Amino acid sequence: MKLQKYIALFCLFIYISQFAILHAQDESLVLHYLGTWGKKGSGPSQFQEPRGISVDPSGCLYIADTGNQRVQKLSLAGEFIDEIGGYGWEKEQFDTPMDVCSKNGLDVFVADYQNRRIERFDKDLHYLASLKNSEAWSEDLQFGFPKSVDISSQGELFCVDGENQRILKFDVFGQPQMSFGDFDSGEGQLDQPQNVFISPKGRVYVSDTGAKCILVYDVHSNYLFSIGKKVLEKPMGIALSREGTLFVSDAIKKQIVIFDASGHYFDSYGPQIGPLCVLKQPVDVDVWRDRLFILDEAQNSIFVFRLISPK
Repeated sequence: MKLQKYIALFCLFIYISQFAILHAQDESLVLHYLGTWGKKGSGPSQFQEPRGISVDPSGCLYIADTGNQRVQKLSLAGEFIDEIGGYGWEKEQFDTPMDVCSKNGLDVFVADYQNRRIERFDKDLHYLASLKNSEAWSEDLQFGFPKSVDISSQGELFCVDGENQRILKFDVFGQPQMSFGDFDSGEGQLDQPQNVFISPKGRVYVSDTGAKCILVYDVHSNYLFSIGKKVLEKPMGIALSREGTLFVSDAIKKQIVIFDASGHYFDSYGPQIGPLCVLKQPVDVDVWRDRLFILDEAQNSIFVFRLISPK
């Protein structure tokens, strides 16, 4: 009698466990593979160690084609539209463009790393201006090598200062306002910051490969919390969906790691995402509506997916 009772309890446990697993799968975000764009080269829609990707509100893609010293503009279908760049230090030239931001639909900002400046273009890649250090600025707000750039909904510019391991904030006129994440920032101190992303709600997300997590601040430089400790190994690119889902590219784990709107771990994909996509070095990621774009530096390619939310 006891044996039958134990068997019944065991069967009930198995049933509940299977239901939980199926329910978890139902709640997972599905990535439907759409295609791969690009290959190694210097021609249109070809890349050489690309580092940054940004999608504007209309769906056009801008890629920091770092090894080719240029920025390329592609359509939502992956077709080549235009490019700007070439090696140099004059306007419309770059020396190691590391990141690009086109999120306001009007401007394209490029972190021109070795030239120690942030270049600004219009959406058609016509040169507008350069943001460089000025003698009029306070010495503690001079920046070194800009590694990543993003803008807030108010038009404020945020930059990862790769030399001083911090974030610099500029007002809409390009004047420095503050720095944060510096060595004296306590719990919010940055170690090896890589990418910066500003959410519509004014949160500043910074991927840090030294701390192996995402540090989160408000736009006034106050440290709030961290995301992904003991989950992330080498976080790089950051993107946010309209629903508040956070996507992080992990270059060592070769994964896209997903967190919910509260910053809790949700799921991860990679290295193998279906039979046609194997991630090798995902360095950046962006989301446009229901599309997910993954930039893989090692493969000089962009992987494109449709995001299917759980029912």
